[in-house]
Amino acid sequence: MRVIWPLLVLALGLIFMLAVNEAKELEELPPSIHDERLIALDKAALERAYQEQMVHLFAVWLRDQTKQPERLKAGARQARRAYIEAMAGIEQRAVK
Repeated sequence: MRVIWPLLVLALGLIFMLAVNEAKELEELPPSIHDERLIALDKAALERAYQEQMVHLFAVWLRDQTKQPERLKAGARQARRAYIEAMAGIEQRAVK
């Protein structure tokens, strides 16, 4: 489980970067017949990353009661914030 945590953080960070910070570059790409599928894949990856992060937060709570549930709540807020921002970026690409 300890190996999964860095991968989850990396996945969320990557999705966030792609969906929000890289939105300009993605907007500059010419339209493709694959755009609809790529958007669906991005959404699915974001859903999975969010779910895996929430599982991780609960697993940490089960292992370590220190400052819980405050730590879980803080992590959940961050995961939700990242999810909302990333999904907004993906949906922006879908509109175009």
